[in-house]
Amino acid sequence: MRNSLCTFFLIACIAWVSLSVSAQESDPVATWLTLVNEARLDEGLAPYGLSTLLNASAQRHADDLADHGFTSDDVHVGSDGSTIKKRITETGYTAWTQNDGELIVGENVWTGAIEDGLAYFLENSPQRENILSSVYREIGIGIAADENGQNHYVLTFGVRPNVLPIFINDGAPNTDNPEIAIRLTNEKFRPEGQGVVFMGQAIEIRINNEPVFEDLPWQPWEPLVPWTLSNTPGEHTVYVQFRDAANRTAASTDSIVLGEGAIALPTATLPSPTAEATATVTPTSVVPTVAPAATSAASATPSSPTSTPSPLRPGPSPLPLNLTPFPTWTPLPLPSPPETGNHSLPLGAVASLQGLAIILGLYLALRRRSSRDDA
Repeated sequence: MRNSLCTFFLIACIAWVSLSVSAQESDPVATWLTLVNEARLDEGLAPYGLSTLLNASAQRHADDLADHGFTSDDVHVGSDGSTIKKRITETGYTAWTQNDGELIVGENVWTGAIEDGLAYFLENSPQRENILSSVYREIGIGIAADENGQNHYVLTFGVRPNVLPIFINDGAPNTDNPEIAIRLTNEKFRPEGQGVVFMGQAIEIRINNEPVFEDLPWQPWEPLVPWTLSNTPGEHTVYVQFRDAANRTAASTDSIVLGEGAIALPTATLPSPTAEATATVTPTSVVPTVAPAATSAASATPSSPTSTPSPLRPGPSPLPLNLTPFPTWTPLPLPSPPETGNHSLPLGAVASLQGLAIILGLYLALRRRSSRDDA
């Protein structure tokens, strides 16, 4: 009887450990973002900013693929006939357009393991051009599992006027040193800008720890700028204002936690899907939109999918030129962010501990009954 109890207890512990490990798996959205941005940094490119609007477009297509599979020879056409440009336009994402009205957007599709997907994207064009574009500045990530448990991943890419993401320590969620580095992006698709509002290539910047720039000196734009946070533990936000040769401006922010703690996730973070599947699709079923090639800033005119163009162009801003609103640029944490002592346990961990308590209770009850039977 005692051997049976020990065996039962061992099996229960193994099951609990497996449940705990599963509950602590990294968020696939954060995994994709981290891997893509690491690949970009390795090539000397700035990371992509995560756009909630591009997320929405990517999630729509991922859900469609999970529910209906590939309903067309073109994996970028939805079961409702929607194209990538139509899906992105309907989210309200106002991408730059070419002179003929073609939206500057792209899309990659993958089914299977994330690491295999990234490796394939980097080995094949035009998927590689989307991942390592010198024109795109934003990415969206959609994830959905089909009835067989396979995950479908959709990555969308775009570039908007006056949206220039910045990255503190290349998107790290935490730092122990108030001396930081700010990586800047710039307008490369249309370096001459457009109209009186949409700025071109930035030539100057100014930085502050507060959202106020009046009377601050301008300094030359550089891809990487050193900065010092106030030496107070907690979350810090840095504000950067850009200015081009025509005196048009835009501004961006990023945040980081100084000391222990975790930066807050964006409110529009996608829910975590089921565990990723290990099966991969054949290369012929993952041909993305042709992305802009890494050409010079003045001549970059990336191609688009062969579908009806959307004539969307950004409309004029109702705000004064020097009051460009700050986009939210909260970087996603790395797949395994530092744990802190002042945060409550995640629901998965709580459930695991409750399960362990129940198992231990059953074990003790059976142990007492065994002792009475032996007596």
